[in-house]
Amino acid sequence: MKGKTCGLCGKADGEVRQDYRSPNGRLAKNSVSFALSWILPAESCKDNYECRMKFESVQLEKKVNVHGQDSTCFSVEPVLRCLPGCYPVKTISVNVGFKCFAADSTLDPSNIFDSSVDLRDSTEAHLACSCNSQCS
Repeated sequence: MKGKTCGLCGKADGEVRQDYRSPNGRLAKNSVSFALSWILPAESCKDNYECRMKFESVQLEKKVNVHGQDSTCFSVEPVLRCLPGCYPVKTISVNVGFKCFAADSTLDPSNIFDSSVDLRDSTEAHLACSCNSQCS
């Protein structure tokens, strides 16, 4: 089976640099991002399972200046977040890449995961969520 497997334990080919490959085929930057990439997100907050989360691009909370312009930055790597109607009860800091845009520009974040990285910074990933009875 050497080199013919894939998944959480890599390809079993002896090449350890490839062992952090996420389900989407990208190489994770660290062990935390790698482990989080294998969590299966929920479809809605009414899901009966504990994982009431989804992967999404998140906005960097601090303002940055890129090339002399005030910029807004969005993660080019998916981050686990609670679904609408839920709130985080456990989080972890993860380091991800961000793409930055002029603060006054209009952008379409739908293709953000294919963007180049302007900077790396930490943000909070949600590990566990609790939901209210009014969830959407």
